[in-house]
Amino acid sequence: MRRRFSWRAFTLIELLVVVAIIAILAAILFPVFANAREKARQSTCTSNLKQIGSAWAMYVADYDEKFPVAYPGGAANWGRCQDMKDRSGFGGWVGNLLFVYTKNGQMFQCPTNPEMSGVNRGPNQTCVQGGMQNAILRWGIQYVWTSYGYNYTALEGKGLSTVPRAADQIALADGISAWWDCAYLSDCGIWREREMPAWLRKMNLPLTPGMLDPYAANSWVQPYVQRAGPHNQFVNFMFTDGHVAARRWDQLTWGNLNGTNIPENTPDYINKVTSVPFNPTWPGMRVR
Repeated sequence: MRRRFSWRAFTLIELLVVVAIIAILAAILFPVFANAREKARQSTCTSNLKQIGSAWAMYVADYDEKFPVAYPGGAANWGRCQDMKDRSGFGGWVGNLLFVYTKNGQMFQCPTNPEMSGVNRGPNQTCVQGGMQNAILRWGIQYVWTSYGYNYTALEGKGLSTVPRAADQIALADGISAWWDCAYLSDCGIWREREMPAWLRKMNLPLTPGMLDPYAANSWVQPYVQRAGPHNQFVNFMFTDGHVAARRWDQLTWGNLNGTNIPENTPDYINKVTSVPFNPTWPGMRVR
């Protein structure tokens, strides 16, 4: 005898099938949509860095091919609000010297991680007390967030003549810190503690011996691991000639990061930057 399903049972089975199909499609399509959204954000981030690259090129042309640097009031007055907007070093940020060429503080924020690093704030947020509008009116400070790290270690106080290949030398990049001013192999360096260990952890790749684990106890890097390599594991890099390109960290070399201090005819110039340098004593590699 042929078994009959009731109308109610049949519609329930249909409903379960439809729900299962929807769940499968969602599992397939949601990552696709997320990647598409991130591609759109990456495009905006690339546009931002290209604007910064244009401002960078104009600054370098105006200042005898020297890279941006200014410490009004000297190191002792790093937090002085009255000249914060003119300060490129600690307390301020390099973008302060580039802002005058575009008048656009939003270009320093990538929409993927728009509030990554706070800058221009002064000690205990002194310069931004009363809000952003007060900071603009009182001190001329036009922005207080950046998504990019500046390669102070390789570039600060130097110029184009020190760069053997301007199209290869990294100037700025998507970063978990605005400050790439520590020696790379030191405890606050982007190789040992910050950008690269965070990226390797996110990619489930082994850390290079000498790196600090972002998941170790008391590491401030841990909350930033999933924000490293923000563009589907890629990072947007701006080079000293002003052009922008997306790369993975393991596609770069020590020459890309520290080409002002590592001669291009040495093995480290083409050694992967995620590897231990053959010669760890190049200037900028570690605190001596």
